[in-house]
Amino acid sequence: MVGAPGSGKSTKAGEIVLRENANIVSGDSIREELYGDSSIQGNWAEIHDKIEEYVAECAGRGIPVILDGTHYRSSYRKEAVTLLRSYGYDKIEAVVINPSLATCLARNFKRARQVPDYVIKGIHDKLQQSLKRIDSEDFDFINYVF
Repeated sequence: MVGAPGSGKSTKAGEIVLRENANIVSGDSIREELYGDSSIQGNWAEIHDKIEEYVAECAGRGIPVILDGTHYRSSYRKEAVTLLRSYGYDKIEAVVINPSLATCLARNFKRARQVPDYVIKGIHDKLQQSLKRIDSEDFDFINYVF
């Protein structure tokens, strides 16, 4: 999943889970598990270790996995692709959810756990820049959802 907070990534991931019989690995869920609150950014190394643990578990059971996170920088996407390929996933799709900034902000306003507007604006802006290069990244498929 690729998109700013409030873009609809988790909603779309939930739809894909039903269609593909996949598991979602979510940084927010892991932060909730580790720190009791998904808004606590925590220690990235510790979060990454849990992500890798869950990916390894899914791969070992032959279950498709969805990485639910912003992945708004190309380096974040590269790290995710490298991780998935290291566990034998050979068909990796980027699902890009990219509505307008206004839509992301409006959806965020309706959430119980809101992300600060300035964070959404910054991520949305950086995402727009990084998407200009996504076609050259190591994805097997890129699915744009607007």
